[in-house]
Amino acid sequence: MVSVVDRISRALKQGKVTIGVLLDFQKTFDTVQHKILLSKLLRYKIRGTPHS
Repeated sequence: MVSVVDRISRALKQGKVTIGVLLDFQKTFDTVQHKILLSKLLRYKIRGTPHS
């Protein structure tokens, strides 16, 4: 987040146009079948706390 704010600040100081796109993925996970998601995480070797 700090990096994004820094880049926007520098661009504004240089007189460049800046555009921000904000995405909210919170509701996305309400529609995901958790069993499928967990199996895919295991397939990509994501285990332990991140998997939990």
